[in-house]
Amino acid sequence: MAPSEQPRITTHIMARILAAILGIALLLPLLWSAKVNAAVALDAPYQFVAADDDVLPTAFDAVPDWLDKHKDIKRLPLSGGQFYLAVPFMVNENRSDWVVNLHNSIAEKVDYLVLGRDGSRQLASSGYYAPYQYLFDYGRNVTLRYGVEYWLLVRVESRYFSSFPKLEINPAPEHRQLTDGLAVAVLLCLGGLLFIAFYNLLIYGSTRDKAFLYYGLYVIVYLLGWAFTFHVPAQLLGIHAIGVHHVFFIGLPIFNILFYKHFLQLPSNSPRLWRLSQYLLWACILALPTSWLLISYTAIIASVLIGAWIVLAIVAGNVCLMKGFSPARYFIMAFSCLLLPAMLILPGNMGLTSDIIEYAEFATLAGGTADALLLSLALANKLKLLSEERKAYIEELSSAWEKARVDSLTQIGNRYAFDEYLQTCHTFGEAVTKPTALVLLDVDGIKKVNDTLGHQVGDELLRTLVQELKSLDIPKLKLFRVGGDEFALFLDGAFLSLVTSKLENIETIFARQGFTDAGVSFGYALDSEVHKSHEWLRSADTSMYSLKAEKRRELAVDAMEA
Repeated sequence: MAPSEQPRITTHIMARILAAILGIALLLPLLWSAKVNAAVALDAPYQFVAADDDVLPTAFDAVPDWLDKHKDIKRLPLSGGQFYLAVPFMVNENRSDWVVNLHNSIAEKVDYLVLGRDGSRQLASSGYYAPYQYLFDYGRNVTLRYGVEYWLLVRVESRYFSSFPKLEINPAPEHRQLTDGLAVAVLLCLGGLLFIAFYNLLIYGSTRDKAFLYYGLYVIVYLLGWAFTFHVPAQLLGIHAIGVHHVFFIGLPIFNILFYKHFLQLPSNSPRLWRLSQYLLWACILALPTSWLLISYTAIIASVLIGAWIVLAIVAGNVCLMKGFSPARYFIMAFSCLLLPAMLILPGNMGLTSDIIEYAEFATLAGGTADALLLSLALANKLKLLSEERKAYIEELSSAWEKARVDSLTQIGNRYAFDEYLQTCHTFGEAVTKPTALVLLDVDGIKKVNDTLGHQVGDELLRTLVQELKSLDIPKLKLFRVGGDEFALFLDGAFLSLVTSKLENIETIFARQGFTDAGVSFGYALDSEVHKSHEWLRSADTSMYSLKAEKRRELAVDAMEA
């Protein structure tokens, strides 16, 4: 594949991925509308710490007294622990199949207890390690009756919370539709990330540009981080490794900094920003062990590092764009796509606020997928620029090469071009089937023309000679100016007499154009008469100087007779 075609193909493929991502984005309103239109409205739940010796109420009427024994807390700490959430509700729809669900955060163990005023009691368990009923979800089926009052008591236990947990109660069919749609959207995003990663690693294999290598690794790390966040390995592969979830998110800045170091050429464009990036890179490397050593605080640590990285990357991109690096515009757009959902989810991950929108994690995944796409476009644009620069350099080099082989005055080949062409001639003597003639000639009287009429007139004399030789219209005639007044011709031996006839009468042509004191001396040799190229050149040269000597003798005789 030609280098110039590669960027166009890359852009075409990435455009298709963008269309897929936009399709995924259209699922979000459907997901939210499904939730808003179908869910049971819940008040803010009571929240308090769960003690090991707590005994859960067994009846609806016992719940208020049980709540009075516990001290309500404003919000659950993200550092994890054991907690109860309790909320009263009533179903106002005449359907019985419902789903209770704790969402918006990872939770290692979730126990649901639903107590009804009608005496019903339903218990269900869920969580990170439990078998799932709904993809990437902690939901459990319960049976509820229209008009009956209920208490939902939830005991949640986890070594950390990625954000503040939320409760929801949805009709089972709508919840199935909601979770299936979300699962499809998640898998599409992850599949898009996988494609982008391996495509860029493939490009690295052919270009050896480290920007593609680190970018491909960055996307793989991003993919793995979100795959574990949405429990894809846990639910589909049975791989439970909560201690490595944030290894991938802390690793994001590491590979991305290495990527934009090469992509933005940051050490040369902004040494100060590169130093700051190096500090952040080492901070992330040192923070990697916190994913299992300080698991209760790793979500907060990762959020702080990611926030600092996004801000630093956007600043670096803007600095490089202002310095004229045009692919940085895609880089900035990419991190803008990442910044918006990050602003929605990172404050919640750090415990500053509740999530502003529902399914903020999926919104961040979709934004990150768009980020990956735009960064791929940035790399494709860089590859295109490099290809264009390479093409321009080759054209410039080719032009310089041609100019170096052309005589500027007569626009025919120069001595370098003559020597180069002579070296390509390898057939001589009896091996020649169609003889080629080498003609050497000197312009006589050029010094006198220059001294009496000026160098411009002398230059015109040389151009006139070349024009007269070209006017013979001999096929495959090669003309070279090998010295100030020396020329060489290569031509088919069958046209040799035509050239010699022209040269014998050239003085008459010169005289008609005002060059009365000028003429030429020439000699020639055939490649069939010699065995080596240097012999060919020497034979033609000897022939020319023999003619020169003869002309001098004739001039001397004429002078004596006069």
